[in-house]
Parts: sequence; C-alpha cells; structure tokens
Amino acid sequence: MNRKSDAGCFGSTGLALMGIALLSLAAPAFCAAETGKTHRIAVIVGNNASQLEDLEPLRFADDDAFKYHHFFQYAADETVLLSRPDEETDKLFDTRPDAAPTKDAVLEVLDAQVEKARRLAEEGSEVVLYFIYSGHGNYDAEGRGFLHLEDGKLTTRDLFYRLVSRSENFNVVLLIDACNASFLVKSRGQSSDRRPAGPTRLNLEDYPNVGLILSSSSTGEVKEWGRYLSGIFSHQVRSALSGLADIDADGKVTFQELASFAESANEAVDNPALRLTPYIRPPLSNPNLALVDFQQSTFRRFLNLNTGKTVRITLYDEDLVRWADAHLQPEFAVRLALPDDQGSYLVEGTTEYHIPASLAGDIKLSDLTPTAAHKLASRGTDRYYLKHLFSTPFGPQYAAAYLDGPYQQGLVFTRKEPRAWYSHKWAWVSVGAGAVLLGVAGFSYGQADAAHFDALGTDLATERASLNDTIDRYNALTVASSVVGSAAILTGVALFVFDHPMLKKEIRPEVGPGFVLRPTPTGAMIEGTF
Repeated sequence: MNRKSDAGCFGSTGLALMGIALLSLAAPAFCAAETGKTHRIAVIVGNNASQLEDLEPLRFADDDAFKYHHFFQYAADETVLLSRPDEETDKLFDTRPDAAPTKDAVLEVLDAQVEKARRLAEEGSEVVLYFIYSGHGNYDAEGRGFLHLEDGKLTTRDLFYRLVSRSENFNVVLLIDACNASFLVKSRGQSSDRRPAGPTRLNLEDYPNVGLILSSSSTGEVKEWGRYLSGIFSHQVRSALSGLADIDADGKVTFQELASFAESANEAVDNPALRLTPYIRPPLSNPNLALVDFQQSTFRRFLNLNTGKTVRITLYDEDLVRWADAHLQPEFAVRLALPDDQGSYLVEGTTEYHIPASLAGDIKLSDLTPTAAHKLASRGTDRYYLKHLFSTPFGPQYAAAYLDGPYQQGLVFTRKEPRAWYSHKWAWVSVGAGAVLLGVAGFSYGQADAAHFDALGTDLATERASLNDTIDRYNALTVASSVVGSAAILTGVALFVFDHPMLKKEIRPEVGPGFVLRPTPTGAMIEGTF
C-alpha cells in the first residue's frame, strides 16, 4: 500500500468539502474529451456507530467503506469517502477519508455530486452515480426507514429528494449493506388494503434509472465475519465486481451476473438466521448497465484463471487482508482484477501463489510458482460460515439456471394503487339505492298531490276524510324516502371522494424473458432479450 500522508485524519468538514467541491469543478473538463466513456462517480459512506442505545456498534462497516474506496479508485472516475476509521482500520489502510460520516457532510457531498452528474449528462456524457453505504439501518416509530450516521439519520426522504428525484438524466446505483436495507423497497411487502397514511409515497419502482443492490436476510440484520474483516454481503459484492462474476468474459460485470454470483455464494447456508437473501435489480430503463467495465477502468493487472477442475480460491494482499473469494466451476475462464499498489497472494486449498507487484498486464496462474500455503492471519472465525459460504461452485451453468428462474421471479413486486373512483362498488350501490328512494319520494308526492286535488272537489265528509288519510300516508312516505334517499346519495358521493380501495397490481420488471448461453473462445456469453 502507499505510504500514509502526514496530514491528519480529519481537518474541519468544511475544508474537506471545499476540496471536494474544487475537484468537482475540475473533473468534467477532463472527462468530456473521452467519447463513448461512461463517467462513474462513487460516494462511499461507512459508519460503525448507532443512533440507538440498544443497538451495538458494528466492527467492520468502516473497513468495508475503505475497501470499496480502494476498488472504485480503479473502477470509477471519482470517489468520495466519508468514514471515520477505528484504530485497527486506520493501521490497515493508507487512504485518508474526505470527511466524517456526519449528516451535513453526506448531504453536502450528495448535493455536489448530483449537480456534477446532472451537468455531465446535460453535456452528453453517460453518467452512473453510486451511493454505497455500509452500517446500521432501521425503521422509526412511524415505519420510515433510515441509515445511521455519526451524528444523525439519513432518511428515506433524504435519499429520494437529495438524490433519486434529481437523477432523471443519469443512472443511480444504490448499494446498501445495512440492517433492514429492504426499507428502500418496502412496497414489496405491504399488506394493507387501504391507502397508507401520509401525503407522499416514495417508491423506487417509479424511477427506472435506479439500480438496487441491497443486503437482506430473514432477520433483517447485517452479517459481519471477522475472517473477512468485512460485512459478508459487501465481501461477496467486491469479489463479484473484481471479475469473478464475469460469466460472458466481456470485461464487464452486470447486475444479473452479480445476483447469480451472490446466490451461489449463499446457497448452501441452510440456517435461515444466517443466510443472506440480497435484492439485486438493474435499472429498468437500462437492464444491461455494467456495474464495472474493466476496459474503462485503470486496473493494469489481471490474474487469468481457467482450470480443468472445480476450484475454490481466496485473494489476499501482502498485509493479509482478504479481498475476494470464489468457488468456480471447471473450465470457467475469469480475469481477476488486481490492485497496483502492492503484491497479492492467491490461495487454492493448501496451495499458495505469490503475485509480485512488479508483474503487470494479464498474468497466468501457470506462470506463478506454487508453494505450500502459509497460516494466514485473520480476526475472528466462524465454523459455520467457513463450512457453508461459497460451497456451491459458480460458473455459466449455475448462472444460466438461476437467472432464468429464481432471479427473475425474485424481482416481481406488488404495487398497491388506488382504484378509479368510478369503480367503487358500494358507492354505486349507495347512490343507486338513494336514487330509487328519491324516485319513490317523487311518486308518493305526486299521489299525495292528486289525493289533495280530489279532496277539494268532493262535498262528502266521509270521502274527504278518507282522502286526507291517504294524503297523510303519502306525505309520510315522501318525507321518509326523501331523507333516506338523500342520505344514501350523500354517502355514495362521500365514498367516491374519500374512500379509495387499493388495487393489488403485480409488477414484473422487463429485464428479459430468459437467457441463452453460447460458447465463446474465452468462456461463455449470455444473450438476453432485453
């Protein structure tokens, strides 16, 4: 790794953000000259702390933020890191954060980067803005989701109105590794048949330019593992993005490839309290969007892997920090991106390969000298995860079966929409009954009027008394029918205006009816009808 700077970990947040703003002004002129290139901006937030007294701090959310930053230094054009490393993390990483993970800092950075993305998109660039968060997430008493920051909460409303609603001309990727991350798509789990309380409904499915990568489990809890020095989901994501999920060997990793990689990594974890079930969905307007494009990255070193057997691998750096894991099917060719700042170790079973930092370009495993694996250091252990994570081999066959079935079914969600006012059955029944009763009132009024006219024309007292009784009966019926009929019509109108039954509508994102794998010289290619 690079030598640490002599500067302190944090100056004032204002100075840090001023530096970010100056970089923001300078960057577009540099990127605009590259035609056909996607401009990628990564805003990365890591926070161990909790805003709730009964919620224990996390251990590795800061580590995850630094690891994401390390990767996106090569995979993106610009990265902004907001985190406060603990003592152990500070010793492992040379990078200095741009600011602490406070609410003011996060919102200011989001505002600056969203404005930059909008400006670049208006100038004709394709832009992807990643918001990456590692830490705690919760619901408040009213059921509104939020992410924990160092001094406050980043709410669903903050994300929608500071980022999502302003992203109409560029793509957004929300990568959230947090407890209860599913609050961003909570409409998938709504059960009420009536309109929810509140004047607004913030539904990400209404924004087809937004892609989602959300950690999830049956308990809604974040899963960390000391052996990884990381959240388990974030480690799986970085492993996939490093090239290990590139099924069609096109030098890009898509949402679908990431989803199938994560599914294979977790498939053998049978304990529902420990198994991760992430929600990964591409932007519906751009389902083939690449999460990483190595042809547009600054990675200069790749390890080529293509063995004739099932192989389980782990990548460490020279400080024995674990960067990637995979369990690969035989004859599956992948290119694993390696950072430039130091050498690496690839461990396969009891065999270890050292990859010196001096080697560049495409490196073949056969060009490296195998040695007996050293006992590699790690913080903590967990026999269950060690046995079950990455137990299922990943490759083209696995990805094809998963993407063509469970993955697409998992993207289906139910949206509750108010029915049209005129489709309210009971409102029509009430109005219809009221109209009938008013009709009866009109008829009885006419009969009473006719009896009154007959009474005026007779001289017989007995006949006049009988007609007066008839008039009284019709008058009573007129009043009763008028009152009840009017009330029924008013009730129906009130139902039309104020009562809106919700219609359950199943939404199936159009990301293709299926996938066909075709062999290529370097592996396989997925063809989909998007």
